[in-house]
Amino acid sequence: MKRPAIFLSTTLCLLFCLTSCSQTSDYDLAVENVSVFDSKNKTVLANRTILMNADTIARIIGASEKFVANETIDGKGRLATSGFIDTHTHLMQNYTNSSDFAPETIEGDQREVARGLMAHMYLAYGITTIIDMGQPEAWMDVTLNWQKNPSPEFPNLFICGGSIVSDEDRRQPQHHIEVMGPEDGRKKVRAYAEKGIKHMKLYRKLRKPDMEAMADEAKKYDITINTHTDNNVVTIDEAMEMGILNFEHFFTVTPSILNYDIHWKAMNEKYGIQMNSSIDEFAAHMVFFFSYIRENPEFEAKLEALFGRMAAKGASLSTALNVLASPAGKTDFFTSFEYFPIRRTPMVSYSDAQQKQLDSAFEGMLFYIKKAHDQGVKLRIGTDCRYGGRAMLHELMLFHDAGIPMEDILQIATLNGYESMKLDQEYGTIEVGKKADFLLFDQNPFDDPRNLLSEKTIVKGGKLVTLKKSLAYVLQDRIIDEGVDKGLTWFNKNKDTKTFGPLNPGELENVISTFIGDGRVAEAKAVLGLFTANFPERKVTIDGTLLTNGTYARLREKEYRDAITLYEFGRNNFPEADKTLPLAVLITMLKEGIVEAEKYHNVIKDDTAYIFNENEMNGVGYLLLQLEKPKEAIAIFRLNVEAFPDSWNVYDSLGEAYMIDGQKTLAIDNYRKSITLNPENEHGKNQLEKLGAR
Repeated sequence: MKRPAIFLSTTLCLLFCLTSCSQTSDYDLAVENVSVFDSKNKTVLANRTILMNADTIARIIGASEKFVANETIDGKGRLATSGFIDTHTHLMQNYTNSSDFAPETIEGDQREVARGLMAHMYLAYGITTIIDMGQPEAWMDVTLNWQKNPSPEFPNLFICGGSIVSDEDRRQPQHHIEVMGPEDGRKKVRAYAEKGIKHMKLYRKLRKPDMEAMADEAKKYDITINTHTDNNVVTIDEAMEMGILNFEHFFTVTPSILNYDIHWKAMNEKYGIQMNSSIDEFAAHMVFFFSYIRENPEFEAKLEALFGRMAAKGASLSTALNVLASPAGKTDFFTSFEYFPIRRTPMVSYSDAQQKQLDSAFEGMLFYIKKAHDQGVKLRIGTDCRYGGRAMLHELMLFHDAGIPMEDILQIATLNGYESMKLDQEYGTIEVGKKADFLLFDQNPFDDPRNLLSEKTIVKGGKLVTLKKSLAYVLQDRIIDEGVDKGLTWFNKNKDTKTFGPLNPGELENVISTFIGDGRVAEAKAVLGLFTANFPERKVTIDGTLLTNGTYARLREKEYRDAITLYEFGRNNFPEADKTLPLAVLITMLKEGIVEAEKYHNVIKDDTAYIFNENEMNGVGYLLLQLEKPKEAIAIFRLNVEAFPDSWNVYDSLGEAYMIDGQKTLAIDNYRKSITLNPENEHGKNQLEKLGAR
């Protein structure tokens, strides 16, 4: 009688074991009941479940099929697309309103700030991968580490190193890297390859022999070259002959079919506009060119033929479309290549008639974007602006305005960019074996293009992204839009709400830097007060270069009082920041005159606390000439001659100042001294001829 009982017990135990085993999770994460956009075939697959292990898509099954996962998200029938990619960004643009004001390095706390900005600016909007198209080389060790070690909390980052240019006799921005000729260019490619860089950017003033050499060397290391060709130095056709297929910004097609040296002036005269005085007017000029082309059958035929050749070669073209739409008033989210000064509307001044012409030109540009797309040119998103995530969503709506179907728009936002950057083995589609980077739209953009702006559920690296808004950055926007008092009131009401993450000292410090860079002393002072109240044990560190460049920027705008106020605010609150002798002397000169500035120079010239170099001092002299202060410029140049008596260039500059001031004899003496030190100084020789002294 006992044997059946033993058998029954054994059977129950076996059934329990089998049941327990069947409950073991096969997958880490499941997103069920979604409509999957197939970015290869541009179709939507309804009623699907996406199953993931670690950071990879393991299976895609029907919504009715059974599965077991550690975590399940109900997709509620929403549209799922691969994570978006922005193929032209600059981490520097995230930091502040001008590339001149970004920190020279991103060490210490700056690393957390820089990576956090990537999440807030891009990942929060569904951009799971970004390509940095130019950064200071001093950043590269840090950013390459991020490239090699992606995290679900941040977008994937792929860097190009610096933007490569040929050697020029001018100060370069810190993210522009000069090569001194073809062989030096090859050497730079090899150095980048050794670091593990897989993308490079060749910028618009790179000369043809240098570009040819670098493109050739890049092929040996399978480095993808991206180039910007808008300066009539190298055309798109010439670059394609070198094997380059990725081109930056749609507007760069225009100089490949007409010569800017001739047609820029002709275009200005046609529409009654002036040479661009602001970065926004430059963007508007790029738009005007499309009307100029559309009204000239010869140029239109050339442009369409160029699209055909690009399509035949498999070339891609990034957009920067929202930046061009902003000065034309064709987008409800303003963006710019540069945010100095901080603003919400473009710096343009057109008559009603010119604005109508600009409206027509923008429609013409959309017409040609559609033409390029229809002819097979691979369009991809490249926002090239701060707030790139928001800008990208508005660019996608502008594609809809151009008449491009939504399925094509979503392919442009995903697969096109990944294919162009040779990242499509792991990204760009929702399919088995690919990285689990995708997003779910709360509202379907196939129903209404404005749903591109709707809230999104984001999965990155197989993890659900739970990114909270930044108190510091929203405070910054509130202060810009509503003023200091209302911004502080908003902060006090919202600082403890669950919508926002905890107040981050690095982010708050970055807001202070942004306001300093824009010369907004009252705003910077208010946020500095918040910082001190919330983090009394911490000290705000501001880069001395930021203070210096911010002050110079205000001076270039002839805002002397603001410049002096900013300089003194920096010196009083951040005494440890690097300071330069030329700026210190210049500020004294503006406040107290030439004689007192010369006395102050003699007091501090040997003080090692002040950085002093010939080029900056010369730059101050030329700044004063631009400000129509030749007497002050002469005083600065004379101090530079005193400090660097063996430099031919300082005598050349002093000669120029004397000539502008009408002191012909002294101008001749200094030009002759310059030529004695440098017999190859052609500028000095030409000036002596003008002065009748050769």
